[in-house]
Amino acid sequence: MPTLAEVIGRHIRRFRRDHAMTQQGLARRIGVNASFIGPLEKGQKSPSLQTIERLSQVFSVPMYTFFIDDEADDRAAIDRIRALVGSRSAEERDFLLKTLEEMVKLLRRRPRRKAGEEKKREGDGRDVGLA
Repeated sequence: MPTLAEVIGRHIRRFRRDHAMTQQGLARRIGVNASFIGPLEKGQKSPSLQTIERLSQVFSVPMYTFFIDDEADDRAAIDRIRALVGSRSAEERDFLLKTLEEMVKLLRRRPRRKAGEEKKREGDGRDVGLA
C-alpha cells in the first residue's frame, strides 16, 4: 500500500504531464523551488496544505483529489487494455499501440476545461453540457 506522500506525488506528476508542464514551470506557478518538485512527485517529500491548495488551483481540481488512491482503478483499466490488445495479432497490436500513443499525445496538447464550464452550441445560443 502506497504512503499518502506517494499517492499525492503520483497525482501531481500525472496532472503536471496532462497539462504539458515542466517541473520548473510548475514550481514557478505554485511558488516553490524547482528542486522540490522531483522529490514531491516521487513521494519523498510531503506538500503543505497551502501547496496542495495552490496545486488544486493550477490544475483546476478539488483539493481532495490529491488524497484519493486511484491506483486500483488504474490497474483495472490497464488489465482491460491488456486483454483487448493481447488477444490481437502482432501486427494489430502494433497498430493499436501506435494509435493509443497518438491519442495520448493529442490529449496532452488539449487544454483542460474547468469543472462546470460549458460550451455554447453555435447558431442557436443554447448551452450544451460537456459529457
